[in-house]
Amino acid sequence: MNRTNQNRSTKSDSDNLVVRLTNTFRIVRGRNLIKQKSFSQILEEKKNIKLNAKLLAITFFLYLFIENDTLGLIPRQFYFIYRNVRVSDLLLYGMVVYSLYSIKEYRELFSSNILIIPKLLLLYLFFQFIVSSISYSYNPLELFFRLKSMWTSLLIFPLLLLLKRKGFGYLVKLILPVAIASNILYILTALTGVAFLPGVDIAQQELPGGLTVYRVFGGTFYGELFFLGFVYYWITKRFRLYQALLAVLFVTPHILAFGRNAWFSFTFTIVVMLIWNSYRGRNFKAAFRQLLIVSLFASMLFFAFLQFIPESDIMVESISARVEQGRTDLKYKEGTYATRMANLSALLQLWQSGYVFFGIGMHPLWVIKPITTEENIYAWGLSDVGWAGVLTVYGLVGFALAAVFQIFLFLKSFVVCKNAKHTDLLILFVFLFLVRLFSDSVFGFTYKGLSTSIYGFGPLCIYLAALVYKYEHPDEEYDL
Repeated sequence: MNRTNQNRSTKSDSDNLVVRLTNTFRIVRGRNLIKQKSFSQILEEKKNIKLNAKLLAITFFLYLFIENDTLGLIPRQFYFIYRNVRVSDLLLYGMVVYSLYSIKEYRELFSSNILIIPKLLLLYLFFQFIVSSISYSYNPLELFFRLKSMWTSLLIFPLLLLLKRKGFGYLVKLILPVAIASNILYILTALTGVAFLPGVDIAQQELPGGLTVYRVFGGTFYGELFFLGFVYYWITKRFRLYQALLAVLFVTPHILAFGRNAWFSFTFTIVVMLIWNSYRGRNFKAAFRQLLIVSLFASMLFFAFLQFIPESDIMVESISARVEQGRTDLKYKEGTYATRMANLSALLQLWQSGYVFFGIGMHPLWVIKPITTEENIYAWGLSDVGWAGVLTVYGLVGFALAAVFQIFLFLKSFVVCKNAKHTDLLILFVFLFLVRLFSDSVFGFTYKGLSTSIYGFGPLCIYLAALVYKYEHPDEEYDL
């Protein structure tokens, strides 16, 4: 009897052990199933970029590379297909069509409230295109290709798709080596007056005191963004020496360009970076450290300039003379300031002569070529005076849309920066957008006033795309 009970007990224990093992297996298997991730999730965690994102980034890079004349590696004429149509034009339109075809991938970005005003502005530009084709008897197809600079505003859609596919960092890495080479060649061009870079304009500038310098326009291939990016990284995270060396390289061309607006813009942006980050962190020690880092870099830049720039003493004297020239022009209403004010007055007179509500539209004087002396004055003004140009070309309706664009996006940028949880790559672009909108409206109100132009908002697309993404994904950290 005892043996029977013992056998039954042993069997019961064995059954319980089997049940426990089975349950344990099921639990472990269930946990493993929960932990299983798709291939795309694994790639996401390892920061591997999908092929379609790489191809889109490469296409975007080729567009920028060709538009900047490829550093002279390939003759400019090679890219022309028919008359003034270039390979980069086809890349532009191809990316736009492809991004609209793939709209399902980034529908939440495409439908963002941030894009309401930009979309209205684009619709108004298309309306002006149709009306101008009829009014000035243009061939619509030829006019369309002539206004390529205007259609760069449509790049907002390929950029949103690229951000959604996590390929923007890959684009930055493609641009960096070209930016380094471009800035080196720019410095050589500015120092010698010999065009090491194709597609740049070189002019001799006479300065007070009998000084003469070369001014080079264009050709840095976004080096200024890398420079500000490095400074932002030092302020928000940590300082790295190799970045300081690259930052010296990227800012030197803008010193040698003798552009007072660029000097002011860099200085103002860095000061706002310091103040903004100190306000957000509310940490006096951190603010002091950041100020010390920026001061250290300024010392490095000054030392490098004196040591490696030929005739640096003359260059320093020329910079001082250029600043003093600006003060004199402003005080006595001479020079560049006087020219801009004259252009502004001429444009306002043209606007008041019967083009109040819808402007002159896409007139041949700026789309094709000015013919008379009067048209040359207008064309020069349209290329240099911001708000008056928009008012003259697109009338009160277009000007109102551009003004709302300016104010609305400034407020949205401020909110996104204020509530940002991460100081990532896209927040940098949103912050630069915020500063630019403010600076153009406040400090450049006399001649600029608006960040948009008669060609739309093409140069702002990268900032706008970053704003849209961070507005829709505020909790996500987006880095290289």
